Amino acid sequence: MILMLSSGNSGSDLFYSTINPEDGPFVIDFYYHSHIEYRWGGEGLRKTFVRWAGSVTNKIAGNEEHVVTVAEHLSTNYCYIFEVKNAGRVPPVKELRKLLRIQALHCNVIYCRNGTRINVIPVLASRSQALRYLYVRWGTDLSKIVVFVGDSGDTDYEGLLGGVHKSIILKGICCNTSNQLLANRNYPLSDVMPVEYSPNILQTSQDCTSTVREFLENLLKS
Repeated sequence: MILMLSSGNSGSDLFYSTINPEDGPFVIDFYYHSHIEYRWGGEGLRKTFVRWAGSVTNKIAGNEEHVVTVAEHLSTNYCYIFEVKNAGRVPPVKELRKLLRIQALHCNVIYCRNGTRINVIPVLASRSQALRYLYVRWGTDLSKIVVFVGDSGDTDYEGLLGGVHKSIILKGICCNTSNQLLANRNYPLSDVMPVEYSPNILQTSQDCTSTVREFLENLLKS
């Protein structure tokens, strides 16, 4: 039996597949919300980020245009979402995290969707930390977990490649991400994660429809 897991809103929600039609295709793990609630700033943190978003402007022909806006319709209790109109006018994630430390704000800031969105989530929440939660809470064998990623991705992308779980890199997907903006490092990822030589990481060709099943079988056998 294959259990499908889905981590939504940059790892602030965790869903499991279900065979009960009354529950829909997925059910949410509310225990996970209790886990990530530790030191979560809640409404006070949201107001702080709203003020910060209002201070990020772009002057065009004498007029100030707001670069970062609040996406109330997309936000959840554990993920405050802000839309970025001009990725070139916002600070890299390293600078933004430094600002958060100075103000003693405990949260994770994730640039996603190629820098067009900022997700603010609890400090214990991320997609890679959701994997660790599965092991601690439910005793899940992480060596049987397969994670699909693109060529590059959100701020927490590199955290999805290391560890005992399996990773499949889908070539040609998310290949235009601005690493300078999103990455929390100033060195090539290959220096710390030799993708070509890791037995837990496989890369597909751009036309991967016919090969994903084969890769899954090979990974789960290893």
